[in-house]
Amino acid sequence: MKNSSRKIKRDYITLVVMIGLSIGSSIGFYQCKKSSNNSQNSSPGPGTNEVFIQNMMFNPVSIAVPINTTIKWTNKDGVAHTVTSTTGLFNSGNIGSGSNYTHQFTTAGTYPYKCTLHSGMTGTVTVQQ
Repeated sequence: MKNSSRKIKRDYITLVVMIGLSIGSSIGFYQCKKSSNNSQNSSPGPGTNEVFIQNMMFNPVSIAVPINTTIKWTNKDGVAHTVTSTTGLFNSGNIGSGSNYTHQFTTAGTYPYKCTLHSGMTGTVTVQQ
């Protein structure tokens, strides 16, 4: 009988711990979702002729503009990034968090670019006549 009582007690403690972990995980998930929603709602998207560097990507990834348009890239991440033409036309160097870089496009064409610090970050500017 003594062993049976210990097993019931152990099973009860295990159950309480599992319920506690489940509730804690649910609360943590809700708080993460809530805070990410707040950050999205409090920060409007990029304006006309503007690209945000945010969440380790360019937003928008592709942008089309007329000739003689200046594009402004703003780094919204907590780490440095670059805006570097794959053809050598422009290179921002390191853009720190909260800083920006601009480039005026004077010739029609398609201009792919990347972040040299983060290989998965790529974008394209298409300049139209």
